[in-house]
Amino acid sequence: MKEPKAVKPWSNEMYDYNDYVADFMKMEIETQINDNKDDWDVLNQLIDLCGDVKYGEGYTIEDLHEGCLKAVENVQNYWLNDEWDYFVSKGLVNDIKLKFVGYGK
Repeated sequence: MKEPKAVKPWSNEMYDYNDYVADFMKMEIETQINDNKDDWDVLNQLIDLCGDVKYGEGYTIEDLHEGCLKAVENVQNYWLNDEWDYFVSKGLVNDIKLKFVGYGK
């Protein structure tokens, strides 16, 4: 998909492109969630990337894994835009080489 020109107000092409970028980010997050399904600390950081609350005592690793998968379904594009680079720098997700358009302009 070709990156559209950023315009205000946002065009339908910008919304569609940003959803396209978010889909790739979400696939990468899901991969990391499933690859780390037995690692409490990593899962808690990934749920934070999705804008959800970290889990504490009283929950099982299975609860956290399931919560992560639900959180990634609902994460907003603006949140991914704000948080993605930080979590890439921490090594929790791999960069997808696509960026959102229109944020911060």
